[in-house]
Amino acid sequence: MKQNILLIEDDKELADLISRFLDQNGFEVLKLTSIREFKATCSILRPDLIICDIMLPDGDGFKLFPLLKKHFNCPIFFLTALDSDHSQIKGLNIGADDYLIKPIHPELLLARINSTLRLKGMGNVTKVLGPLTLDTAQRQLHFNHLSLHLNDDETHLFELFIQAYPTPLSRENLFREVIGREYDGLDRAADLKVSRLRKKIRTHGLKGLDIISVRGEGYLIQIPTVPNA
Repeated sequence: MKQNILLIEDDKELADLISRFLDQNGFEVLKLTSIREFKATCSILRPDLIICDIMLPDGDGFKLFPLLKKHFNCPIFFLTALDSDHSQIKGLNIGADDYLIKPIHPELLLARINSTLRLKGMGNVTKVLGPLTLDTAQRQLHFNHLSLHLNDDETHLFELFIQAYPTPLSRENLFREVIGREYDGLDRAADLKVSRLRKKIRTHGLKGLDIISVRGEGYLIQIPTVPNA
């Protein structure tokens, strides 16, 4: 059975291109062009994943996002030409599972969709590292009797850090796993995701848990009660 993708995009040429490509790769795509169209049809939609533009003809995707979350319990991507750090941080902080920049290679979009849906469908997989427990199905991190809800990207990041421990996760491997392409030595997209996750940990008071930079090697999850070797 095909999985359903809801694409909210007012650029007809781009929407048709994405729709054809995803259809060729086993997905059913429903295309909408505006917030008005979404409101008129949302009661009958059953998407497995949503891809939403930000600059829509009758509003912006940031304001539409709470309505998407209200109606659907599925991953939501922003796909937009807004490439500033501010816009990316805003989109991810309000809860988007990914923030992708136009123009995007169709293969990369497909990889991000498959990765997110694969993680969502993994079932109740629990990863344990000392006092840290990661529930990938519920997207919950438990640490010293505190809990933190994660989005799909954050869950995937923690899974990678736990798997790599006690070895630092290199920027090259991180970029390949999280962004879906080879690291060019300049792109900071993966670093931005790590920085945002580190800030979230610190903001929610998970004292003793951190993600540290290891010069020349990458990133390492740090838990004082777990040996570093």
